[in-house]
Amino acid sequence: MQHQDFFGRPASLDDTTVVCVITKEGTMTPLSKFKFKTIDRNKTVDPVVARRTKLACAIEEQKHVLAAHKAGTVYTVERHKWMHNEFGEKVMVQRQKPVRPWFFAQDGGYYLQVRYGARVISIDGQNNAVFVETLEELEPIYDTLIEVTKSGALDDVIERALARKPKYKPGAAKTAELHELSKT
Repeated sequence: MQHQDFFGRPASLDDTTVVCVITKEGTMTPLSKFKFKTIDRNKTVDPVVARRTKLACAIEEQKHVLAAHKAGTVYTVERHKWMHNEFGEKVMVQRQKPVRPWFFAQDGGYYLQVRYGARVISIDGQNNAVFVETLEELEPIYDTLIEVTKSGALDDVIERALARKPKYKPGAAKTAELHELSKT
């Protein structure tokens, strides 16, 4: 059987050609208009790259928080929330949510604590804050943190922040066993 294109011309078959099957009556089948291929969809993103991107975006957001703080305003982001209106219908409402700053004033200067989600991370492996004397010194620190994050130097710090904490104290193994027994 010789394959024909849409206009009835002879068609060569390769993987980019759309094959139109013409029946004996001279009509095309509906599926013959589509180009079919077999493919496995790649749905996964490298988790390390996703963590870097999340932290870099959060630091970038803190730069906006700093600029708003210097201007005397509060930086907010728009969040969507489902609520019930006066008729009892569920509707999507847009809310302005203030972003909490990572910096705070103490000891005659400002401390900056970098967070990954709700957890404070120790960037150098020991200390959890950077001390600066003025707010103007924070902007270059944010820029440096973004560069360091994108380069991958903070991957192990992020990994340690994500590590699960033990549910019980190390010496309380018997208590944990008793607690598990009491559940059953």
